[in-house]
Amino acid sequence: MIPEDNWTDPPERVRAALEEVADGYSDLASELRADLAGAEGTEAVLELAERSALEMLERLPLSPVYCPFCTIHRPGAVDCQGCGYAARYGRCTEAGTPYNRAIMAHYDLVEAVEDLRGGRQISAPSIPKEELRAALGDQADRVKDLAGRFQRRVRRARSSEELMALKTEFMADLVGSLPIDRVSGLCGFDDRPLLEAKRGALQGLRRHWPAA
Repeated sequence: MIPEDNWTDPPERVRAALEEVADGYSDLASELRADLAGAEGTEAVLELAERSALEMLERLPLSPVYCPFCTIHRPGAVDCQGCGYAARYGRCTEAGTPYNRAIMAHYDLVEAVEDLRGGRQISAPSIPKEELRAALGDQADRVKDLAGRFQRRVRRARSSEELMALKTEFMADLVGSLPIDRVSGLCGFDDRPLLEAKRGALQGLRRHWPAA
């Protein structure tokens, strides 16, 4: 928990921006469902899983645009004066702070997703294509559900701290629902680097906002 002076009404522009994020993930889930219906062949399904995972990671609301405290206290101002988060955990712009470590872990996870197949072409007969489709469809449904719930909770948030906790929980849920996860297991990929990077990203997210 950070100091009480951060229990402020969340800026409406941040609330609106996060509602747009939720809409974006809902649209992404619908697009995944539609693209899945049109994907022909195992390779196309695998490429769709990889692309969807990278798009989900790209859209995570980690930017200061989605932080009520950055909006209130202006990142880069003299010591982010007045920001209780900066006072306790360090300025977000500084290396080695919890926020900075969360960003670096996010980059590592993106790299692990990109490297999972390593450019390999997969032998179609060895992969259960319908199981892949079902796994991706389930993930799309989960992302849509998460986005809808997040949007409803953002609208009801009463403080900036509550909004940050909701945002952190949402991002952790999304990382835990990456479309590539179950696919890599079905394909027999060596997914140890991916799982390690995923654990690091989840840890970074939860530590950058401990109140979540």
